[in-house]
Amino acid sequence: MPKVKKVPFQFTNEIQNGKHILTLSGNVQKKYWRDDDVINAKDIRESLDTVTDDIVIKLNSPGGDVFEGIEIYNYLKDHPSNITVEVTGLAASAATFIIAGADNVIMNVGTSLMIHEASTFAWGNKQDIQKTLNALETIDDSILAIYSDKTGQSAEQLREWMNEEKWYTADEAVEFGFANSVKRENSQEEPQDIDSIVQNAVAVAVANLQQPGTNHLEQEPKQKSLVGRLKKENKIC
Repeated sequence: MPKVKKVPFQFTNEIQNGKHILTLSGNVQKKYWRDDDVINAKDIRESLDTVTDDIVIKLNSPGGDVFEGIEIYNYLKDHPSNITVEVTGLAASAATFIIAGADNVIMNVGTSLMIHEASTFAWGNKQDIQKTLNALETIDDSILAIYSDKTGQSAEQLREWMNEEKWYTADEAVEFGFANSVKRENSQEEPQDIDSIVQNAVAVAVANLQQPGTNHLEQEPKQKSLVGRLKKENKIC
């Protein structure tokens, strides 16, 4: 498993241009103490319960507690507002449940997404271990249901990806249904626009050159008629 560096915590709640912006950065985990720096369902509920405007969640998280992530997922799914999640860095593990609960998901260029099987620590006799295994299998089925509903992918394909601990680029996240689009800067499209302008200008210039009567430099002087010349030379009246 690639080692994920700790993501600095950030939780801000503000209104910009008629949209409610919630910035979430850090681990997904239940909040046990008032000063715990974690993304949690309680703080999200308190921030969004009274909101009726469109909501944008800017997300950067390596994940964390699966049950906390699923609670956030169900809260967002039931919220009456239109919710967009914009991934600004990483959406991995339990953080992917947050994007699954959104109406629209935008990946920024260079961002990543990762899914995997549920994991935990176990201690005890073989019966204790078996109970843990049974619980993990049930949790995996729950995760599969969430991903299947979001992506439209088959359970078999999703299970294979989870077993693999699959990482996705921004474009792959869109390709496989986890996200709706990749946010790119407009400047990347400018060279294409300039090319089109140049091509159109050249086409117009060529068309003008091919039209009769437009190349005055190559036109010969107009010849006088024979009668006209005789009249001028012999002064015939």
